[in-house]
Amino acid sequence: MAGALVIPGVQVAVVKQVLPQQLSPSGVLGLIGFTELNPGKAVRVSNFGRLIELLGRSTALSLPEARQALDNGISELVISPLGSAAGARASLTFPKKDATPQAAGFSLLARVPGPWANGISASVKYRQNLDDSTSFDLTLARQDGTTEVLRNLNTDKQDSAQYIVKALADSAIARVDTDKSIGWPQESTQVFAGGKDATATDYAAALARLKDESDVDMVLAAVQDFSNPATVARIYGDVISHCNNLSDECKGRIGFGQVPVGSTAAASVQLASNLVSDRFVLVAPNGVVGAVAGVVGNLSYFDSPTFKRVSGLGVLDNAITVEDQRALLTGRVVPVVTERAKGTVVLRGLTTDGDQINVRRVADHAVRGMKMIGDLFIGLLNNADGRNALKQKLSEFLVQMQKEGAIVPSTDGTDPAFKVEVYSSQADFALGIVRVNMAIRPVRAIDYIYATITVQV
Repeated sequence: MAGALVIPGVQVAVVKQVLPQQLSPSGVLGLIGFTELNPGKAVRVSNFGRLIELLGRSTALSLPEARQALDNGISELVISPLGSAAGARASLTFPKKDATPQAAGFSLLARVPGPWANGISASVKYRQNLDDSTSFDLTLARQDGTTEVLRNLNTDKQDSAQYIVKALADSAIARVDTDKSIGWPQESTQVFAGGKDATATDYAAALARLKDESDVDMVLAAVQDFSNPATVARIYGDVISHCNNLSDECKGRIGFGQVPVGSTAAASVQLASNLVSDRFVLVAPNGVVGAVAGVVGNLSYFDSPTFKRVSGLGVLDNAITVEDQRALLTGRVVPVVTERAKGTVVLRGLTTDGDQINVRRVADHAVRGMKMIGDLFIGLLNNADGRNALKQKLSEFLVQMQKEGAIVPSTDGTDPAFKVEVYSSQADFALGIVRVNMAIRPVRAIDYIYATITVQV
């Protein structure tokens, strides 16, 4: 009270109720990989157009996981680009057309570092122009059959309209290496090579930027080179460590990874055995992990991705046989398969320690809610009323989770969906400590149905 009344009257004090803020939406994916434009910091995008605007057209090729995640409804992408000095660009060189001094050929560089461009072919074919001028067509063909065709080019810098350097400025695949001589090329087909992935240290540095993005609840390192299993395991191990460390700060996250290209079921299971964690998901086959992360991010935090459809992948070239599906699930690897009646689906959503993904996400949601509410009561818990108010707010939060269907009572109804206890012993009170014990029962996906049919006569 400001002061005691002397003259008879009314004095009113207004006390503001503690009102927790709304939690950030789940399904925010922290994505690490090569980008065309590198701002040196994490960038947020929620649609493909914004991705291209901020990070360049070639990012769609060097980081296909971004498009997959967006196509499958991810809430938001937080992209942490690999360092500008990481990896190496693929390149090729067209030899010179003839022996004249001014004929030098030219070299092309992939627009983005990494092995993604290795194997892309470039073909030069000369054309006969009506005015007898010299020009050629350049065709860039990716491994999936898509092509870029640039017509009527030349290496005459004076003819700016068709000058090859300017003509390739809009290419999503390559640019001319202007540090080397540029002259008329020999009519031939060349192949990009020499692109290298970033080191484990480079991935760790980009991963560290995501520590300050408090609402990220999923992490994906878009590894491109799987030729060295030890390096892949180290990168994914760093992702697991990152998720565990952030969980200690009440920012629980789940990491995603994928098996190598052409990996056998046995090799995939072996990789998973080295990455056992309740915070890591290993996906098979290679090339679908972005879509799986998108599906998980699109679901409510308590929903299981089991048998949920995955879009934007087309026909799976490396389909998994039924025998391999059993082996992968036994080894705690998540298979993506095509079911005749359902389409392309996540066969079962589980972490590499065998737990369900949604159970982990429910627990993380409860932790984030506890942290958010607890922060509001710091300095207000020095009496029983303050501690009781904290308990009531926590109970209110958990009741909402129960109404959503995220936590449930025991199947026999004897045990509630949650329990909350807030207390402080005399020793704790002297040290300024209040303790909270919470117990929750996350909803679990029912993945199996066992039926008994009795044939009566």
